Amino acid sequence: MTLKELGIGKSAVIQKVGGEGALRQHILDMGLIPGAEITMVKFAPLGDPMELRINSYELTLRLADAETIEVSEIAKAGEDAAFDKEKEMEHPGLGEGGKYHSRADEHPLPEGTILTFALAGNQNSGKTTLFNQLTGANQHVGNFPGVTVDRKDGAIRGHEATLVTDLPGIYSMSPYSSEELVTRDFVLDKHPHGIINIVDATNIEWNLYLTM
Repeated sequence: MTLKELGIGKSAVIQKVGGEGALRQHILDMGLIPGAEITMVKFAPLGDPMELRINSYELTLRLADAETIEVSEIAKAGEDAAFDKEKEMEHPGLGEGGKYHSRADEHPLPEGTILTFALAGNQNSGKTTLFNQLTGANQHVGNFPGVTVDRKDGAIRGHEATLVTDLPGIYSMSPYSSEELVTRDFVLDKHPHGIINIVDATNIEWNLYLTM
């Protein structure tokens, strides 16, 4: 059956995501992928859109899009919900047990270079909170060139030769909205010296989709 047919309060496992193009990719980026468990919460007063819960998140989806998603109710899902686990990888352990980067052995930047950092992560993951803690009053707001999307920049307190940019929330490197497009282009084209990826540990699987 399709997600559109799932009853209120019922849970299911996604089997297949149909559709095509950017909209299908955006649905996948939101975590609606094969093997994901979802719960139907309610319909809007006029019946469209529907509200779902996935990985402790709640999101809305149009009925026309829900009709392209095939699901199996939890009681019938059985082995369909299973997926192969990736092989475990050894953690590099930098910063632990005496492991660290040595500036002399790396490729140090010339003295006086402004170090640029980008804060990237899902929406509501805590990027702006960290940005405010890092920069304090040393911040300013403008727009990214050519769009009305807000751009927040600031220097780290006590380190004037730095520039931190708080990027709009993004679910993956396949953007759907103008905000996500701005973030993707900034990361790929501006080449910040460091990308700080903020991850919500209470929804680790969904957040790590962007990380990967």
